[in-house]
Amino acid sequence: MKAEKATRILSGILICPLTVGQRALIIHEGRMIRTTTVVSIGSVSPGRICFETRNTCYFLLAPTAPQSAPPVPAVASAA
Repeated sequence: MKAEKATRILSGILICPLTVGQRALIIHEGRMIRTTTVVSIGSVSPGRICFETRNTCYFLLAPTAPQSAPPVPAVASAA
């Protein structure tokens, strides 16, 4: 009897394109995660990517901008 795959929900960024047959490289909380080989790619949307590796199902969420970031000052154009 096969055990169910683990599920991981991460907020992060893919370093390179997600490709079946290759490992996924993800930046999550300032650290690089290298998965096992990707076996299938599920849904892809602007805020979320779902994919499966040999032993884990991943839900990769787009990171959110920090709420406390100061506003970017406008640059005055030279006239």
